[in-house]
Amino acid sequence: MAGIALRTAAAALVAAALLVTPAQAQTSPSQSLAQDLSSCAGAVAAHAGIDVLTYAPGGSNDLSPLLDAILARLNVEPGVEGMTGRYAAADARRFWAEQPTRRRQGAVNRCRTRFGGQ
Repeated sequence: MAGIALRTAAAALVAAALLVTPAQAQTSPSQSLAQDLSSCAGAVAAHAGIDVLTYAPGGSNDLSPLLDAILARLNVEPGVEGMTGRYAAADARRFWAEQPTRRRQGAVNRCRTRFGGQ
């Protein structure tokens, strides 16, 4: 029951993030980065064909270092620590998987610039 509640909360968080503009910077530095991080993790995972729920850090994909950096930050972001952030990223991945390759690549490039990774 608790798993369903967490997943529903994560889905609501991601849905709200995606309704704004995916991978866009927050307007204030004091705001949480949860939306941006989960959207970026989803964009990178979709572009690389990675399942973010089962992904283990240190993967062999070219985008693995970037996904590692984003997931490490997402894992400690208040409100989306641990699997809650992974669920949010998985929901964002589904969104990004439906987007054109060019749009996904643009999001990945913005995420790389903002959150690091190689």
